Amino acid sequence: MKLAYQEQMRQIGLNICYYRRYRRLTQTQLAEQVNISSCYLSQIERGLVKNAVSLPVLIAIADALGINIEVLFKFKDLSN
Repeated sequence: MKLAYQEQMRQIGLNICYYRRYRRLTQTQLAEQVNISSCYLSQIERGLVKNAVSLPVLIAIADALGINIEVLFKFKDLSN
């Protein structure tokens, strides 16, 4: 099943949040490492970004979390 754009962004955000917490980082700490505002990171994690998140930002987040970027795009089927 193909996920809608909004759902995809929400799941990317959930993945970022999961790995950030796993690494025991606050949003502020991760945002500082990635050179974005903590407010913007919060919006990304909640899937509330109106425009697409840039690839360089996603790469920087993945690098800061010590994960491969493709991990952010592993979606779970939540429709069941």
